[in-house]
Amino acid sequence: MTETPLVSVVVPVFNGERFLAEALESALAQDHPAFEVIVVDDGSTDGTARVAEGFPVRLLSEPHRGVSAARNAGVKAARGELFTIHDGDDRWPPDRLSRQVAHLREHPDDGIVFGLTEVFLTPGEPRPRHWPRYADGEAVPGHAGTMLARREVFELIGGFDESLWLCEDIDWLARAKDAGVRSGTVEHVVLHYRIHANNSSRNGGANTSVLLDVIRRSVRRQRADG
Repeated sequence: MTETPLVSVVVPVFNGERFLAEALESALAQDHPAFEVIVVDDGSTDGTARVAEGFPVRLLSEPHRGVSAARNAGVKAARGELFTIHDGDDRWPPDRLSRQVAHLREHPDDGIVFGLTEVFLTPGEPRPRHWPRYADGEAVPGHAGTMLARREVFELIGGFDESLWLCEDIDWLARAKDAGVRSGTVEHVVLHYRIHANNSSRNGGANTSVLLDVIRRSVRRQRADG
């Protein structure tokens, strides 16, 4: 890894004009000195593209093929040694990238680094039914949205599964783990995860079904590898 690696921040978004400006402002406020922000508009029918055009980002306009395809398009267009995914309704603290880049520099055997997550509710909105139990002021580990990965991990295991419209990030991380990719964690909050009425996590039954399938796939890979 170079002394100041370029980090590619991929922002897949579909009809996300409401929160996109906040997400981009937090990405562009990073104190790491070298990063690019790539917004992938997944066939939005609202003002998503117009919002993105108001920021110094690269905008890719794609037909609506789902979040996995949008993520893959962004990573393939990326120029960085490292990459991460930034959902268009979340926010980052300004030291996210610098803390995680420092970890990967100090731990060259780690291909991926995670961090802690704080969940928040948009002020003035009612508390949705899918509000997680851990959401009241506690920073939690393990959220896939905190991932920062080396480019070679993507090249090793391939892109996000475009047949999945849910849990695609968990599937990708499971494939990386099954391939022997090591990971670490910084014990700092690197993601502010927004809870709102349209989160993909709102459909608990569908998420559980897809997640179980992802776990089954992982078990089959592990058995095939002995």
